[in-house]
Amino acid sequence: MEPSPSVVPKSESEKVNILLVDDQRAKLLSHEAVLAGMGETLIKATSACEAFECLLKHEVALILIDVCMPDLNGFELATLIRDHPRFRRTGIIFVSAVMTANVDQLRGYELGAFDYVPVPVVPEILRARVKVFVDLFRKTRQFERLNAELEQQVVERTTALRRLNEQLERRIAERTREREKALAQLFEAQKMDTVGELTGEVAHDFNNLLMAVLGSLTLLGQRLPDDPQCRRLLDIAVEGGQRGASLTKRLLAFSRRQELKPTSVDICELVSGMQELLARALGIGVELSLQIPPSLAPVIVDANQLELALLNLVLNARDAMPRGGALTISASEQTNAAAADPSLPPGEYLRIKIVDTGVGMDEATRGKAIEPFFTTKRTGMQTGLGLSVVHGIAAQSGGLLRIESAPDMGTTVELWLPQSKLRSERATASTIGSVRFNCYGGL
Repeated sequence: MEPSPSVVPKSESEKVNILLVDDQRAKLLSHEAVLAGMGETLIKATSACEAFECLLKHEVALILIDVCMPDLNGFELATLIRDHPRFRRTGIIFVSAVMTANVDQLRGYELGAFDYVPVPVVPEILRARVKVFVDLFRKTRQFERLNAELEQQVVERTTALRRLNEQLERRIAERTREREKALAQLFEAQKMDTVGELTGEVAHDFNNLLMAVLGSLTLLGQRLPDDPQCRRLLDIAVEGGQRGASLTKRLLAFSRRQELKPTSVDICELVSGMQELLARALGIGVELSLQIPPSLAPVIVDANQLELALLNLVLNARDAMPRGGALTISASEQTNAAAADPSLPPGEYLRIKIVDTGVGMDEATRGKAIEPFFTTKRTGMQTGLGLSVVHGIAAQSGGLLRIESAPDMGTTVELWLPQSKLRSERATASTIGSVRFNCYGGL
């Protein structure tokens, strides 16, 4: 069995295989001579077994089977072919010179034959019939290929559409989260403004009352007789009034209604002057490290209020380290304000960082840390205004307060303040560097 050469030029991809099955080689040569001019590949087999072997090796478009063969006749071979799932749609044409009765033709058609050709064969009619079925096979294969390409395109388009849909869903989810976050921030800002406005009005009126009380007590002290008991009671009253005045100042700072006196402040000099105060405020067991280079630009802030803010932050850090730890205060110049908070106006800032190794805060606590009167300490120990005051001072000075913390990971507080346009004269003293304090709080 060997393919016969084609006489009509045709590319290999366009050719189809036609299987000729007959036990007589003379008939095979006759069929080959008739079909050779079609330009297809002709494969010859002299038995049913050889024909089935050819089917397994090649993709065959059409089979011409002689009905009368010694081992397996054409009908039996057709039955084997149709029983195989791969060849159920393969075209079959029966050719016979003996079994040409109507009953034989009916049996052939029942086995799925495309046609039943009696011998002698008219060459033109055989070629025409074979050509019809070959063209049908070629069109069917082309349709299947186009259908497969279409299905592949559908899969690709579906995948792309699914990917775009997922991207759209992610974008919607991100925008929704951003919107919810913005609304939460807006609500928080409105709440803080409302509380601050109310607090400022109450503090202002209360401060006026305290000024009247303290003024009256001062005049009374000038007129009291020299009585130790009366003098002691008067001192207690004055001390209480002064503490109330200090509280109103903190309330005014929180409400951003306190009158500030911003000047160009050298952070290096300011913190250097507070070293001993900070050391004694931290007490035993806390190691203080100051990392503030003297070449930093000055900031525009009220120096007294900045000292109050730093002291508040140091006291909070101390309370977060009941078993001791380390506190680091550093400062650096920053130009990317948007990295800290998009609400910060563009410009140059100085960032003061206070980092402790304390117990830290969870997300819920951190979110409420700057709320007025919120505290995690026992009742009566603190007013809960420490971070609120620092937040108010930072906002009123044109900066902001940032807090990063996690349970058992310590807390980092950042105080962003705008730089001064005028750089003051710098001393040539060396950097403060890392300063350690002993267990008594001294240098």
